[in-house]
Amino acid sequence: MIPTDAVMDDVLAQMLAFAEEAAPLVLTMRAAGLDMTNKGPDLGQALTEADLAVSRMLYARFGPDLIEEETADGLGHAAAKALLARDAWTFVGDPIDGTRPFAGGLSGWGVMVAACRSGWPRASVMNLPTWNEDRSGPAHTESAEAANGILFAAHEGRAFWAPTRGGRRTQALRRLEPSVRRTGHVGWLAVTAQRHTLDYGRGWFPWSEGGTISDAALLATGRLDATLSNNKLWDLAPVLPLFEALGFRLYHWPDLAAPPAAFIDLFDGELSAHDDLWLVCRDRDQAADLAGAIRRA
Repeated sequence: MIPTDAVMDDVLAQMLAFAEEAAPLVLTMRAAGLDMTNKGPDLGQALTEADLAVSRMLYARFGPDLIEEETADGLGHAAAKALLARDAWTFVGDPIDGTRPFAGGLSGWGVMVAACRSGWPRASVMNLPTWNEDRSGPAHTESAEAANGILFAAHEGRAFWAPTRGGRRTQALRRLEPSVRRTGHVGWLAVTAQRHTLDYGRGWFPWSEGGTISDAALLATGRLDATLSNNKLWDLAPVLPLFEALGFRLYHWPDLAAPPAAFIDLFDGELSAHDDLWLVCRDRDQAADLAGAIRRA
């Protein structure tokens, strides 16, 4: 368990240890074969035993000061608000973000966790252990030991990355600087596409490779110019410190309003932001341009 008054270096070390313990485990479980089920009648919400294994790992490492996807339905908005408002560390985890691409042998998935304090995510670690997929030939699933990926960390306004193999870093963390390239592409996850359309004539083109974590990796590595968020608390909390460290901010669509002061106020009673759409952009001008290309479906 992590003391509620632990210093940032210790918090980050614990999150890194979790990410490098969880990723090899789920790679091994996937290689051995997994049955994928769905969370109730919603066929878009997949679940595997690996998700549950990482959920247990999150609780073993972060204990009661934790909000995570597989058990959050029983938590409730009021309890989540109280946890996040404290002047103490609260951790928000997603055991496997992108379970469907994970179980399907694709690359757009990973494990992620955030450390929140005084109402806002302050640090995070994301591990995408197969994200550096070799696309020089037909798709195939690598062995757990041979999988190449990428790990991101963000804290105190700084972003870092490292290559991974088998889910563990092969090099030390290095500073990740904001990209200066422009691609004209915006992250466009399925939950966004259910409710909105994009006017390609405005010069924005959608790109999605799985879930929130792969979307964040595309933005962080300069493959997207901007992205959108209208998912759930455990989707946004781990990616937001990385976005902010790279100079991105949240802008409400379509009025470009700033986000609330408390992170929990981005979400409804089900810890979902589905009725709102947030633009993740470098500045207000970029946000205004993107906002003009989005329509309600």
